[in-house]
Amino acid sequence: MLRVLTSSFAALWMAASSFAQDTEGSRAHGQLNPGAVTDLDGVMTTEWTVTRAEGMDAILLIGAAGGDIMQADIYPGEIAWVREHVSADGLAAIDAIDRRLRQEIGVLSGPSMAYFFSAHDVATIEDVIASARDPRGRLMPGLMTSPHWDADRFEAAVQLMPTILTAFEALRDAGFSAWYAQNFAAAVEAGIATNLAAVSPYDLIPEQANLLGRELDPQIEILIANFSQPYGIRIMGQRFIAYQEWEPAIQLRVAAHEIFHPPFDIHDGELADLLGALEADPWMVSIVEDHDPAFGYNTFRGVINEGSTQALDQIVADRLGFARDPVQRWRHADGGMHLFAAAAYHAMVEDGFADTGGHYGDWLKSALERGLLSPEDTRRRAAEIVGWDTVNQWGPDRVAD
Repeated sequence: MLRVLTSSFAALWMAASSFAQDTEGSRAHGQLNPGAVTDLDGVMTTEWTVTRAEGMDAILLIGAAGGDIMQADIYPGEIAWVREHVSADGLAAIDAIDRRLRQEIGVLSGPSMAYFFSAHDVATIEDVIASARDPRGRLMPGLMTSPHWDADRFEAAVQLMPTILTAFEALRDAGFSAWYAQNFAAAVEAGIATNLAAVSPYDLIPEQANLLGRELDPQIEILIANFSQPYGIRIMGQRFIAYQEWEPAIQLRVAAHEIFHPPFDIHDGELADLLGALEADPWMVSIVEDHDPAFGYNTFRGVINEGSTQALDQIVADRLGFARDPVQRWRHADGGMHLFAAAAYHAMVEDGFADTGGHYGDWLKSALERGLLSPEDTRRRAAEIVGWDTVNQWGPDRVAD
């Protein structure tokens, strides 16, 4: 499962993406096979960059030190170092950031700040400090290119910048750069070398562009970090943050998935009308309303967006030789809720779209018009992938766990 983090904070700071659970699931499926099918036409289009950024790790460490519950058991020593070496004013600022972002707004501080600051350089902590001092000059031009840009919300986010600046300056003054270089830089560099060698043979971009029916930027950047666990994080553009010890298969699957979001025009009224029967179906209503809300995807549109994206990334992974077993994937991911993904995948393969490509949004509307994804057919197709037991755990007569 690749989880997009959406909340009121996403509207304020643009849209960070986090996919914590998929890292564990992907790890269980083993290593990449560089000898598998890669660029199918013999011409490499995708331009992979794998790099490090001390400044981004500083951002993520502040998020962890502020009180991120999922990171507390992963980085106890590192958090203790911050608490022992950063000034009182700096610690107060770190705690204030956590109160505002994680406790009041309910989002992940580190990943969310990572997106915001990725609009400019993050190579060093001095780069991040410069952006915190001048967010309008350094960050706003990049953020304005985001589809999530909102001027009023940006101004609201800027109000927290003095506090963030205090935290960064205090971390710098505590000797962060020397501590980071001595303890973590070598492992990060090793992760860079391992990941670059592993992902470089895989030509993702043409496969994705063929299924979306539009051109894509050929560049994909993976930023290897030390303080990103347990999260995979999408930042601005086709750029992702990954922990330095994770298997390269995780980074490849993250890129294969996230670049598809959203795979159709979310404002397409015709598509919304065609999806009306499925949206009203009691079985689909159960999926939307009865799954664990902590997984996300708490709206029908979110379920269809994520399901479409999972189906498309499965097709790319099938073609390029790094696919997970679709049966196991959709039977277990997020409690077996992604059954539209299984059905859409089944329909695209059967209908030939998986081979020919085209414009996914147009294909989806055509499939709905032709009845390929009616409520009944969606259930049938999903069952052919995952079995009826998984399909029947949803619906008005479901038995809660």
